[in-house]
Amino acid sequence: MAHKPTLNTPEAAEYVNSTVATLNSWRYLGRGPAYIKLGRRVVYRVADLDAWMDANTVTPSA
Repeated sequence: MAHKPTLNTPEAAEYVNSTVATLNSWRYLGRGPAYIKLGRRVVYRVADLDAWMDANTVTPSA
């Protein structure tokens, strides 16, 4: 199985142009990108962040 790159919360926040507090809030509220809990550690797969951004892309109508 191929290794999938992961990011910790500060790295993920920078990747999606957000803040750590926002990602923490989204996790608490059950919103935002998918994440993985490894004990007390939270990590995000880059592929999950990309999929979440794609799913939340708004295309303006002309």
